Amino acid sequence: MALRWKAPRTGREKLLDSQFKIVAEAFLELFELLEEYTPIWYTEQHDQRALTAWRILQKFKASR
Repeated sequence: MALRWKAPRTGREKLLDSQFKIVAEAFLELFELLEEYTPIWYTEQHDQRALTAWRILQKFKASR
């Protein structure tokens, strides 16, 4: 595997990364609440979309 050079991150990129982490953590917490309490309006389609997003975020967290 070849090493790839990464340019230093700008202040804006660091800010966006920080904000993304906040949003991701909030989503993961909300996902857990929805799974635990499952309101009547929470359909299988909602669950599948949320589960897909959850998996993506878990992979992202693992790669950091």
